[in-house]
Amino acid sequence: MNQEFIEDISSIDLKDLISKHECRRVFLVTVKDGAYVNSGAKEYIELALEGLEYVRFYDFEQNPKYEDAIKGVELFEQAKCDLMIAIGGGSVIDMAKLINVFTANSFLNSLDIIQNPKLIQNKGKTMIAIPTTSGTGSEATHFAVVYHQKKKYSVAHESILPDIAGLNYRFTITKPKYLTATTGLDAFSQAIESYWSVGSTSESKEYSKEAIQLLVKYLSKAVNSADVESRKAVMKGAFLAGKAINISKTTAAHAVSYAFTTYYSIPHGHAVFLTLPEFFEYNQGVDENDMNDSRGVDYTRDNMHELCKLLGVSCALEGKIFLREYAKEIGIELSLEKLGISDYKEKIIDNVNMERLGNNPRKITKEGLVTLLKSKQD
Repeated sequence: MNQEFIEDISSIDLKDLISKHECRRVFLVTVKDGAYVNSGAKEYIELALEGLEYVRFYDFEQNPKYEDAIKGVELFEQAKCDLMIAIGGGSVIDMAKLINVFTANSFLNSLDIIQNPKLIQNKGKTMIAIPTTSGTGSEATHFAVVYHQKKKYSVAHESILPDIAGLNYRFTITKPKYLTATTGLDAFSQAIESYWSVGSTSESKEYSKEAIQLLVKYLSKAVNSADVESRKAVMKGAFLAGKAINISKTTAAHAVSYAFTTYYSIPHGHAVFLTLPEFFEYNQGVDENDMNDSRGVDYTRDNMHELCKLLGVSCALEGKIFLREYAKEIGIELSLEKLGISDYKEKIIDNVNMERLGNNPRKITKEGLVTLLKSKQD
């Protein structure tokens, strides 16, 4: 499905889009009141929706829960809206995607949908996604994360991709430094993982390359001394990283990250970057016996060499060191010991996302994961 993209979407642009789609009533998905007001999203939306009827849904937790999505479905069905707008971070946009697809396929059990997205038959209402953070790329992807009984699912279907994505750097101005750092690292991880993913294509690698170049140059500045240029660049980089993983999907660092978030409440972008530097070095060591990518060992090693050049380093070991130092530069702790995580074998290893692990160019066993995580104690 083709997606319309507006790089600096204004309230007037949004109002015009609503008019173009002949919308009578809008279903609006946002964060709760504090962040909604402080980011400027409330004022922005009220200008765009002036004179229109709308229903707002915000009664849900971060990291979308299945039960909360069902509450949103009930409200959406009662409200009889004909257009969906999501304005917020990745959890907000994912929640809107879930509500939209569950409602459009209400003849199916929604639990069946999250376990087998191929059951989806109907596309939901027209959806506009406007991120207020720079990192998740959810506005550019055809999948949505949902948690049920402490298990993470990724609901993937082409009809889930928002019809329109709009960026506006102004929403990021009030974000705390830690949030800017972690969402930015999520995008950085997506771009790197997409480049080496077994699902990568020439198109996805172009998106990844541009995203990495923007994030290497501007993320630290956006965290430590932000200006308009750095905020715009990081938001654009996150969008491009989203477009990259929309094609390739993510790999091992994401596969391991979900349990860090579920069991230790470590925000997603921070959780992903906990192992990305180690996987950067690990993937360079691929050989014929542990290769996942059918394009071959030389192809994977060439990818790693190209990634090293993008980071400005000469080898994968230097790449690992670069990524560790980059995280430190923006205030992100990567040591599991310092984060108080010691029982990773029971919680992390036993709850790894096998689908994402299969996208990694080099296979890794559970024993190999234990060894890799032990290195995080340093």
